[in-house]
Amino acid sequence: MKRQEFALFSFLMTSWHRLLLPAVLAAIAVPAAAQLKAPGTGRATGIFVPQSSDVAAPASQPKLGVPRPGDQKRSQLVDEVVAVVNNSVITRRELLDRADEIEGQLRAAGRPVPPRADLLGEVLERLVMERVQTQAAQEAGIRVTDQEIDRAIESVAQQNRMNATELRRRVEASGMTWTKYRDELRKQVQVIRLREREVDSKVQVYDGEIDNFLAARGGQAGATGPTEYNVAQILVRVPENASDAQKQAQRAKAEGLLKQAQGGADFAQLAQANSTGPEAAQGGVMGFREIGRLPALFANLVVDLQPGAVAPQVVESAAGFHVVKLLAKRAAPASGTAAAGKITQTQVRHILIRTGPNMPEAEARRQLSTLRDRITHGGDFADAAKRFSQDGSAQNGGDLGWVSPGELVPEFEQAMSRLRPNEISEPVVTQFGVHLIQVLNRRETELSPEKQRDFARAEVREQKLRAAYDDWVRQLRSQAYVEYRINRQR
Repeated sequence: MKRQEFALFSFLMTSWHRLLLPAVLAAIAVPAAAQLKAPGTGRATGIFVPQSSDVAAPASQPKLGVPRPGDQKRSQLVDEVVAVVNNSVITRRELLDRADEIEGQLRAAGRPVPPRADLLGEVLERLVMERVQTQAAQEAGIRVTDQEIDRAIESVAQQNRMNATELRRRVEASGMTWTKYRDELRKQVQVIRLREREVDSKVQVYDGEIDNFLAARGGQAGATGPTEYNVAQILVRVPENASDAQKQAQRAKAEGLLKQAQGGADFAQLAQANSTGPEAAQGGVMGFREIGRLPALFANLVVDLQPGAVAPQVVESAAGFHVVKLLAKRAAPASGTAAAGKITQTQVRHILIRTGPNMPEAEARRQLSTLRDRITHGGDFADAAKRFSQDGSAQNGGDLGWVSPGELVPEFEQAMSRLRPNEISEPVVTQFGVHLIQVLNRRETELSPEKQRDFARAEVREQKLRAAYDDWVRQLRSQAYVEYRINRQR
């Protein structure tokens, strides 16, 4: 199967069983995710992202979306165990349901569908990884309250432009019970909390790293990005609690594979036949990544290799022994508005009603819907904000001024980005309450040196988070007991 097809397949694994990460992170009042930060605004208004928490979520973090009718209809007759993960099992029904869903997404996107055997092998490994992370979060004693799940559900619904009642109808139409949906959401929020504690909180960005990042782009985010490396690996896994003799046997196997690869054998075929890594089905190919997104062991090996070269030695990790090859490297295309040296700023104002025991969300929505009707029929937004808004911006008619990408919490920013100038949103829910939002204007502006460093800091942090997250997941996987009851290649 072609690498680009597998890349799409990985991207499409963002269906109903995975978290809409920015929405859920905002809903449970943790640092905003996948957002570039622009510190130093000097604003105290609650809707702005707290600038002290400079966090971007790894793209590989699982996500949860909205189910489609017919998703959970498979017969119980095929519900046999296909894998054991520590003290739980993955059933054939789970595997086939997930694979069917991915096939449907690929066809809907007009993309080729991989061979069934390849698809099932990849899906099973993803299910194993999800289970390992969920168990780790539960063993760590992480708890998520019903109120936090309620807010997460509201955010998921809003991201999909529906309300919680409509979302529940979609869930139940898919064949999944509402209780099961909430349980799955709770597990994913637990994983996010664990990742924040074990990964996000430990990543720091230093001034020297920002200087190097900017220097690589000619002093600012330029026309091209950093060098990306396409790496392939063969993993010879060492069983947990293996004896010294077993370890030596696995090392010898890896050394033999290294000699074959150095002698001109087809690396992809060697990987497909011998590797136990998650990329085995696609010839061990990991895809283009910046050096900071590669596992540290691999980064040290490939940085000085020429494309097509095999690393001269086998590398040992907690998972086993690795044979590594650099397939290609390239200058990455610049990404985002920051890369162009400009950003789009939005002039926006809002009315906020805070929710709580004395102000249910439904009542706040009703009041703001009434206000919206008055304003759209000739009322004055600024006057309504001064009278009714419970935000610090009320005295200025709700005006938040010109805001840059990443300054506002995700749900607010996403709703704002969909509005045309002078358009007023429907009520929007964030962790601060319920808002009416009006966009007044937009403009393109040059990035100041300070803003360039802010965006560079966010990009460097995201690169380090991705690499740290990948290493953390690999460590969890290497420590887990996993027994496959089927051949993953069949």
